[in-house]
Amino acid sequence: MLLNNIEIKVDCFNLKYTLECGQCFRWEKVEDEPNTFIGVIHDRVLKVKQDGDTLYISSNKEENLEDVVRKYFDLDKDYRSIEKIISKFDKNVEKAVKNTSGIRHLKQDFFETLLSFIISSNNNIPRISKSIKTISSKYGTKVMFEGKEYYLFPTKEQLKDVTSQEYRDCGVGFRDRYLKSTVEDMLNNKIDINNIDNLSTEELRKELLTLKGVGPKVADCIMLFSCNKDDVFPIDVWVERVMSILYFREYKGKMTKKDIIEYADKNFGKYSGIVQQHLFYNIREGKIKLS
Repeated sequence: MLLNNIEIKVDCFNLKYTLECGQCFRWEKVEDEPNTFIGVIHDRVLKVKQDGDTLYISSNKEENLEDVVRKYFDLDKDYRSIEKIISKFDKNVEKAVKNTSGIRHLKQDFFETLLSFIISSNNNIPRISKSIKTISSKYGTKVMFEGKEYYLFPTKEQLKDVTSQEYRDCGVGFRDRYLKSTVEDMLNNKIDINNIDNLSTEELRKELLTLKGVGPKVADCIMLFSCNKDDVFPIDVWVERVMSILYFREYKGKMTKKDIIEYADKNFGKYSGIVQQHLFYNIREGKIKLS
């Protein structure tokens, strides 16, 4: 039984779709409790259950709990209106949105998202999650919730002396040197976290691409899932597949990522990232056929 700290009414929000669509790595489904997840975010552990239009939330830290939840899940943005707008783009988007209505973009901690998506490069979700959990347990701050130990994602200061080999021991593989370099860059304020909101998408992308281990796809994921840049369109193998099936059949394998980006920018515009999440989740969950 979930001990409620707060209840929040929601509209056009699906907790399961939002947490399982590839944008985060520190949430786990609670066994024997329908539609309930536990995750570690920012400075606390959250347990969230959705029942219809109500979220039931408990946490080890009640301070500003509703504000934290509303911001993290982007609950104050009118996704109902956005879904109506993007459903008019074309029949493919309309069908995808109908299948997965309620996906929202999380507003995750920038530093954690940066390192997490460096780890995600050429990787799979179970391994990514395991590596992040290991790094957190070794170097992050321990917190207790419902009699269990959890660990916050470490700060850049907590990671300042971690070696490449120690990162590798956490299962990150060749990305070890990228993590070490990026932590050093962040300690030296190569990217001013406090100024991110003032940067355009192109300005922020340019800065992110100066970090080792951050390519175009990783940069776009960081911007979409942490920096409120809904106009980006991250491209991975799933997105390439769904775009080739739905929009580029005539290209017969000669479609490029540049073609996809240009198409998304022209046809999806400022909502490109929201469209991308629906298409991505649809094809990964088999709601759009591969042939």
